[in-house]
This record gives sequence, C-alpha cells and structure tokens, in this order.
Amino acid sequence: MDRTRATQQSAELHSLFDAVATDLTESTRRQVDARWRRFTAWCAARGALALPARPRVVLLHLLAMERGRAAPEAMDAALCAIRQAHDLTHHASPTDSAIVRRWRDGRERTSAGEGGLLDPAQVRRILQAMGDARLADVRDRALVLLGYAARLQPAELAAVEVDDLVLAEGGLELRLQGQPVPIPFGPSERTCPVRALTAWTSRAHLVTGPLFVAIDARDRPGERLSGETIAALLGDRVRRAGITPA
Repeated sequence: MDRTRATQQSAELHSLFDAVATDLTESTRRQVDARWRRFTAWCAARGALALPARPRVVLLHLLAMERGRAAPEAMDAALCAIRQAHDLTHHASPTDSAIVRRWRDGRERTSAGEGGLLDPAQVRRILQAMGDARLADVRDRALVLLGYAARLQPAELAAVEVDDLVLAEGGLELRLQGQPVPIPFGPSERTCPVRALTAWTSRAHLVTGPLFVAIDARDRPGERLSGETIAALLGDRVRRAGITPA
C-alpha cells in the first residue's frame, strides 16, 4: 500500500471508529481512539495497512513504542485500541497472533522479574559495562540484544541457528518455530540488535550452524552453547553491570 492510500484509509478509519465505538464510556473511548489514531498515523507514514493489520506491523509498532520508552499503560492502550478496531469491524485481531502473544508474555515476565528477562534500563547498563575488543564481548552483546528484542529465554537462544536469521525490511527476521519474529534496527549503533548480530557473525565467520558458540582461549569459535551456559553468561554480565537479580 502506498502512503497516500494509507493516509486516506487512516482518515476513513477514524470516522468508522467514532461511529461504532458507542458501547465504550466516553473517557475510555477517548483514550482508545487516541491510541488508534497514533497507530494509524504510524502505519500511514510507513505505507502499511492498519485494518486489517498484519501481526508483524503491530509488533513493530509496539517495539517502536518500547524503544521510545512508552509507559506500560500506553502500550496496553495501544493493544486495546488495535483489538477494538478489529473486533468492531469483524476482522481477526493481530493482537491474538503468536508473535504478538510472545511479546506480551515476555513483557509480563520482565515486569514480574521472571525468566531472566531484562528491562530496557538493565540492558543499557549491561551494554555500557561491556567491552568490545574480545570476540566474547561481541558475542555477548548479540546475545543480550537478541534475547531482549525477541524475548527469548536462554534455552531458546541456544537453539537459534545462523540460518534462522534472514534479511527483512527494516532489519532482520528470526524464524522461530515457524513464526517470523521481526528484529528491527535499534535507535543507536551500540543498542542495535541487527548491527550486533551482524558484527558477531562477521567476526566469528559464522555462515551456518548454531548462532551462539563457545570461544576458546585463542578467541576462536567452538561448539554450540547450551541454555545453561548462556544463562550463566548472562548472569555474569548482569553482575558485572552492578545489577542485583530480582
């Protein structure tokens, strides 16, 4: 869809949403409508369809909100608005898709301090405390950023293959159990998962096989890391950054 048509659709959808959302209270309708307007404007600026929206588009919007440090309540309102708009117009809601559910589950575990998942402030502290001279530093930066971007547990990170990452519009896609998970470019070079993964595979000369491997004393890549080893590596990075585990 081109941007002109997307902009026209955005205006049409605002009118439709105002007309059909009569079952909501006034305050709730205003909040949901505001988030819906922001989502449709975001889609229009990128030439993307807002209704029905593809799950990948919704996830990219949520990730953009997250990078902009949006409050949890704002992201909840965005999800509610997208669901309401699709329900009211009899479209399947992309908020029920596997990749959006994975993002929501990971966010809930992060908020609860469960599963070893990190919040944005912790990720920044870990990266600030991390060097970049050793190959292990390059690998661990990619580990931290991919784990955060895709909400992956250590065991899931251990299972990722180089071939599971493919180039996509706006970054990479991780093919995870048959589901494409978008990994967009980050706002800066040091916090960008795409650049970190590219640097790691290039420095380690990885073209196929496991993505995350051990590094020997001579800075040479070796065998696949286990989930337990990745959990220990991430725990060590957390401690070096001065973060007290929850």
